[in-house]
Amino acid sequence: MKTLARAGAVLSFAFFSLPGLALMAHTGGYAETGQIIFGSLFIGIGCFAGTLLWLMGEQSGSKPGAN
Repeated sequence: MKTLARAGAVLSFAFFSLPGLALMAHTGGYAETGQIIFGSLFIGIGCFAGTLLWLMGEQSGSKPGAN
């Protein structure tokens, strides 16, 4: 289960961050703030979702009495 959660975290981070980077790189110096805003939003969601899934996998794989 821990491995599946880690793989999901990495895939979630990649699937949200790559389109965000593509949107930000597509602007090419123009004043298209909408693409920059949505690109930043996608990158932020990728960081949040990836970290959340990783931590949930760590928590679900541990035993209740072990520290």
